[in-house]
Amino acid sequence: MPMLRLAPRSVAFALSAAILVAGSGAAVAASEQEMAEYRRDCTMDYTRLCSAYDPGSPQVRQCFAARRAELSPRCAATIAKYETPEKPQRRR
Repeated sequence: MPMLRLAPRSVAFALSAAILVAGSGAAVAASEQEMAEYRRDCTMDYTRLCSAYDPGSPQVRQCFAARRAELSPRCAATIAKYETPEKPQRRR
């Protein structure tokens, strides 16, 4: 599959459509502030680590999760800030 190269501005716009919740891989609704933080802090990580995948795709979230140790400190902190913790299952 050919790799799609996007201009930095396009990457930032496309990345704003993706919620990069690497821990759980779940997508959640994001505020404008959250999206601005993801664009600011994670665009370079996307370009460096996961640009082989379409922005906003499940594969990007999986890529970020798989390469979490390689994320920049700013991107990792932003993801952790908005990460939704898994809810424990109740036993019946």
